Amino acid sequence: MALSNPLITREDIARLSQDEGLSFDDDRIAILESMKSIDVQACPGSGKTTLIAAKLMLLAKKWPLSGQGVCVLSHTNVAKDEIIDRLKKSKTQESQRLLSYPHFIGTIQEFTNRFLALPFIHSKGVDEVVVDNDEYVALANKLLRNNQFSWLNGTLNGLGDDDIKAVFLRDTYRLISNDVNISRQPRAWAQQSNLDRAKQCLGILKNYLDERGYYLYRDMYTQAQKICDQNESLSESLSTRFPLVFIDEMQDTQKFQDDLLRQVFSLEGSSVIVQRFGDPDQAIFHGIGTEESNESFNNKQVTDMSFVVDKSHRFDESLADKIKTLSVNRIQLSAEIPEARRAQRLSACSQQGGFQHCVIIFDDGMINEVIRAFGDIVSHQFHGEYKVSESFTVKALGAVGKEIDSNESGQLRIGHYWNAYHKSKAKNILKCDSLIEIIKYCHQNPELDFSKNYQLLMDGIIKWLNLSEKLDANNRKFTRRTLQEFLEEKRRWMAFREGIYTLLVNHASTSQELWNGFVNDLKSIFELQNTNAKAEQYLNYSESVLNTDGNSDENAESMVALPENKINHPDGFDIHLSTIHGVKGETHDATLIMETKNHCFDLEAMLPYMINALPSADCPHNDLPDKPHHSRRFKPNKLFMRQLYVAASRPKHLLCIAIHASRITEDQKHSLINLGWKIVPLSQEGGGV
Repeated sequence: MALSNPLITREDIARLSQDEGLSFDDDRIAILESMKSIDVQACPGSGKTTLIAAKLMLLAKKWPLSGQGVCVLSHTNVAKDEIIDRLKKSKTQESQRLLSYPHFIGTIQEFTNRFLALPFIHSKGVDEVVVDNDEYVALANKLLRNNQFSWLNGTLNGLGDDDIKAVFLRDTYRLISNDVNISRQPRAWAQQSNLDRAKQCLGILKNYLDERGYYLYRDMYTQAQKICDQNESLSESLSTRFPLVFIDEMQDTQKFQDDLLRQVFSLEGSSVIVQRFGDPDQAIFHGIGTEESNESFNNKQVTDMSFVVDKSHRFDESLADKIKTLSVNRIQLSAEIPEARRAQRLSACSQQGGFQHCVIIFDDGMINEVIRAFGDIVSHQFHGEYKVSESFTVKALGAVGKEIDSNESGQLRIGHYWNAYHKSKAKNILKCDSLIEIIKYCHQNPELDFSKNYQLLMDGIIKWLNLSEKLDANNRKFTRRTLQEFLEEKRRWMAFREGIYTLLVNHASTSQELWNGFVNDLKSIFELQNTNAKAEQYLNYSESVLNTDGNSDENAESMVALPENKINHPDGFDIHLSTIHGVKGETHDATLIMETKNHCFDLEAMLPYMINALPSADCPHNDLPDKPHHSRRFKPNKLFMRQLYVAASRPKHLLCIAIHASRITEDQKHSLINLGWKIVPLSQEGGGV
């Protein structure tokens, strides 16, 4: 039995809307009804996940095929988990059916591993497979130091330290397949003879690891591609098993992933239905790393899309008008918030019955005052109770978050606005250089409960064991589970837990005497009295780490630096600092976009689009000029436009931008004012909020 219209009817949708408390306009209803292959561009805040989950609920009630299922693929675990959570919480009991066989909901990586790569690898006689970049690189580097592969080091010397080797080893699949751009490798590899020998040597090492079941995440796509090329009937088999496929976050899908999926679920001569959802206007990961973005979806114009959902539930019409000029696909972004709900939102959070979006203009001496000025704008415009609510979210964003290079002139990065900002601490505290930094973090962070602090410290100890090259009973890197098993076998688990508890709750444990006692006990338990320099350094006591508050901004005395790039405002709310890439998919109450520089100043380049001051049809968005960047070409205006579009569409209520006075003209200021912006000048001579 084939899937066809009208499997889902308007009566079904009306009943679901009533049961789940949902509302759908005509465009969304048409998407829910559709039972053919479609591409959907969904704007920020459009309720894309709700729409996909609703369609799955409708299908669950009427799925007609036995032994065949729906395949739902996402780019990230976050999106996958959100869809699963919606189905679990659904009042439609049949929704639970989609969480088990014959259906599949997972990431593209999980699908590739489960249905393609792992069966192929097992067929070659490899029973146990480890797919993990860090574990792969750690083992590869360890082999390079052993006698068996020590001869490779002479060839690899040009790469420098182990960290650079690790990055290079992650790209061995490109070297082995001859798909490598020589000019993008470190300079020491520029000579063809060195590159050829490196490819040969790394190929030997990689084959050794493959035979023992160690793979990079990216390797699994290579293995999947091999089985697809060797078994032409595989596509037909998977298309029969999954006659309906949904792909979420399509704009973030990389080219090699898209190529593989289109080979597996071929639309030519096939009855499989593929429905893709995403937003090319938010495709900001293109050009990141060594991979290319997909072309089959992201290169589509708005007229090529089957459906365009351009109404947002996130912000009002005032913000929609300020954001839509940044749409590369030029969708007519608008707000879809009922007036009663809009009035209720404003009453709950606004001090003045509305929000005034601001342009902060600073000069050279006032860049450290920008975030403080933004904090004061937020403080003046939001209600007191709302500002201290648990859900209140305020973020200051910049496109360039990497560390400031003291040897490079003309930079503008997030760290110039707030010296305490460190990109590496935004997501993963375990990138700290020492275990005592984790202890300090746990003592200072009021948001984490004991269990989360405990997990952080356990992960820190596991990192130390990895640095010490200590392996578990199976000769693999320790996990939390194998660490507990190791200590239970030695009858030290309870004593170890007591020591961890004391370390976390007793702030005096970071005195030098007590810390040294803890370190000695740790070494004794794991029989690691003599370790390498990196492991020793990781356990070192550091007075400077404990005493630093992380903030050296003289002009920011009224705000306090907190862990994980947060700043506490005197009114009781936190301002989170982040890159634009780090907040994709988030929703904020208030957002500041700080000007940064990547080859040119991003906000300066985007001002003509913000004020809609382009030479009309002579310069459409899709004909923006190319500029060379090393060995590849990219469109910086499109890149900046998408980044700014993502950043500007995060807030529900308040949007601010910060730009240097020398990069905005008087005419542009007047245009912004006419469009409803408020100009907030910051200068050493005076002025401010």
